[in-house]
Amino acid sequence: MLVREYMTANPIRVHPESDPLAALGLCKSARIRRLPVVDAEDHIVGVVTRNMLEQFLAKAPSPGVMKRQHSIDQVMVSPALTVSPDYPLEEAARLMVANKIGSLPVVDHGKLIGIITETDIFKQLVEILGGQVKALRLTVDVPDTPGALAKVINAVAALHGNICSVVLTPGTDPGTRSATLWIVEIDRDTLTAAILALPDVRLVRVWSTPDTE
Repeated sequence: MLVREYMTANPIRVHPESDPLAALGLCKSARIRRLPVVDAEDHIVGVVTRNMLEQFLAKAPSPGVMKRQHSIDQVMVSPALTVSPDYPLEEAARLMVANKIGSLPVVDHGKLIGIITETDIFKQLVEILGGQVKALRLTVDVPDTPGALAKVINAVAALHGNICSVVLTPGTDPGTRSATLWIVEIDRDTLTAAILALPDVRLVRVWSTPDTE
């Protein structure tokens, strides 16, 4: 999963000399929260958010004619943290969390080509975690040893179930791993019985999304 696959290409952008009031209007009309700021050569020089613009304009001198004397370079965050289009999506998410920001301009050969936002990453997370399919959500704890998870997978395969996604996290007890699987084409009771019969596998939960029972 790379940034280029999930970014918004050719995002709306503004220039350092742009009018903050006009930029706020862009945010409202396009229903976006962030604007990359670029120079005449389309090199990224900063980022400005709708919230920043609103706060700045609320404190700017009135009447409105005075506000038009201000410029984006008075409001923007600069320099902007950026990523390349071939940056791993999970690393982009880590950068956002570490720096407490909601977006990253995407730059290729020095020029802005896109923007990746927390919403883009959240949508992908939903897809990874099976949120777009009607599936059974099975969570088990297994020993953190080779072949332990294979028992669960083989049990699902024996029932002709189809695994849509698998996520591994640390288990509740030392030396264990917690595995959550999204499974279709098996009914809940059949799956539960099969998992309970497995040695060294602790059934944590089987959860049904609507219309899967």
